Amino acid sequence: MSEALAPITVTPDQLDLVRRTVAAGATEAELKLYLYDCQRQGVHPLDRLLHFTKRGGKYTPVTSIDLMRIRAAETNEYAGSADAVFDDDEQPKRAMVTVYRLVQGQSCAFSATARWKEYCPPSGQDHMWRKMPATMLAKCAEALALRKGFPRQLAGLYAREELDQANGTGKPESFSPETGEVFDAEPAPLPPGYAEWLAQMERAAEQGTTALRAVWKDGTPAQRSAMPVSVRDRLKAQASRVGEASAA
Repeated sequence: MSEALAPITVTPDQLDLVRRTVAAGATEAELKLYLYDCQRQGVHPLDRLLHFTKRGGKYTPVTSIDLMRIRAAETNEYAGSADAVFDDDEQPKRAMVTVYRLVQGQSCAFSATARWKEYCPPSGQDHMWRKMPATMLAKCAEALALRKGFPRQLAGLYAREELDQANGTGKPESFSPETGEVFDAEPAPLPPGYAEWLAQMERAAEQGTTALRAVWKDGTPAQRSAMPVSVRDRLKAQASRVGEASAA
């Protein structure tokens, strides 16, 4: 069973630094939610393991590949990963990574493939992708494989490299965790009472799965539809961890 994450302390001086650097441009509400996400993941905002980003004009937490590896290792079932396999060493268009997890004492392989055309950002935004194509593509493939192997621990977490292409056009964009598709989309107006209901969901996740389900049912169909899949998944994962910690 996983242990409860230790509380993270952010001093006033550190908070001011966060506001001016890693979360520059954040509204007070976005900053509060970002700090909550950092607390929930057990990381300090200045460690840069959880990134403050905006997608389609809305705050979206994006993790580093290092944090995904840490979460996998914390299960004591992570058995490492193999080097990425590329279709071409000079100009790779596809990378496959395999990670290993101990399942009932047996080492099981979880493989995933990342394709250049799906992840490389547009020209002008692709400096690091042109400079280190194999490294960037391998990180995307590894993130995909880690989520396959550790779905509960990594639900709703996406590596920064996986979302690089979402900032390339200057237009609002959305990201579909189910398909990996990035598409243009104007931000839809939030339904009445959504912010208050989301705050209730956040608090319920700290109490466990039963409380979270009860608040979810209290939401209107419009409110439930407006919640991004990534937010829903992270709340479910948080509530599940509370249950695991209580049972430990």
